[in-house]
Amino acid sequence: MSSQFDPHPEPVIVGKYPTEFEAALVKNMLAEVGIPSELVGAFTAGFRAETPGMVQVMVPGQFADEAKSMIREFNEQSDQHDEAIDEEQGE
Repeated sequence: MSSQFDPHPEPVIVGKYPTEFEAALVKNMLAEVGIPSELVGAFTAGFRAETPGMVQVMVPGQFADEAKSMIREFNEQSDQHDEAIDEEQGE
């Protein structure tokens, strides 16, 4: 059980991605601002099975809120960029 005084809080999943490449992009983005993270599930991602694997990005608990906020902001900016490209192409 983790508490606010635990120097090693439980890791928290902050994102799930279908490929290791996508998860690695997030890991690198977090690393640039000093948030440590690990990728879990890279060996099963991409398999074409009944239950395909996902690559999880995990961070120490004390970084979870900041990491989720950064990922959410990045996704919003990416969506806006995609919409602008679609408008330019007349879609």
